[in-house]
Amino acid sequence: MKKILFFIPFLIFVWSCNEEIEGCLNPEASNFDPSADVSCCCEYPQFGVRFSYDNYDVDTTVFSINTTYNDAIDSPYSVNDISIYLSDFELIKTNNSVIRTEDSIEIQLQNGTVGSYIDDVIILKTNVFQYDIGTMQNSGNYQSLRFKVGLNNIFSQTNPDSVVTTSPLSVFNDLHNGTEYIFSEIEMVKDTSNIFDVSTYQITQNAIQIELNYNYTITAGFDKTLKINADLKKIFETIDFNNETDEAIKLKIIDNLATIFTIVE
Repeated sequence: MKKILFFIPFLIFVWSCNEEIEGCLNPEASNFDPSADVSCCCEYPQFGVRFSYDNYDVDTTVFSINTTYNDAIDSPYSVNDISIYLSDFELIKTNNSVIRTEDSIEIQLQNGTVGSYIDDVIILKTNVFQYDIGTMQNSGNYQSLRFKVGLNNIFSQTNPDSVVTTSPLSVFNDLHNGTEYIFSEIEMVKDTSNIFDVSTYQITQNAIQIELNYNYTITAGFDKTLKINADLKKIFETIDFNNETDEAIKLKIIDNLATIFTIVE
């Protein structure tokens, strides 16, 4: 009997020594565990962008809603609201390979087709600064960041009622006019002598490709945030609101949107 009792704890000891340890064995993961025997439960870092809205050309003041500024001929105007779609974020490595987020979203297109697509759409608003673009597992050295002002061909065909309410593509963001998405919307007072005369400019096509050259490193297992300044005042600097047509103003807004972004330290 004594021999049997001695043998039982010995078996328990041997079994516990041979027990496999579960953990993440991917060194790109934020919970990487090199001591694990079986890989599971990996969690990956987030790539994000943090926006500021400073006017670096003239001063360092932050662009503000409902503040009076002067247009190209020094006539006063103010902006009530700005909403700008940004999408298709691409991180360009020094070897020119292109990395995108691994997050996806299921959407239904206007023709009824259902598919899963990379989920990296945000809406730039002056009262929001931090945006999570998605999970990444590609450490290394990078040379630039690309994205679109507006939506790509797939997202622009999305049925806004088919996506979750928390998505930037949801109908609840009021950036779909029933027929198409509004890539950029600016609500403003062109002449502050009459603050009740509000004009709204909606850009519904011609997504703009932006590429910002900047050397940066993503370390395996760690979140990465790039700081981008969007100088919103530049959108309006070349415009004469009192003498130009609304169509001419919209074309200038589109041209100026391509110039407002810079990566800052």
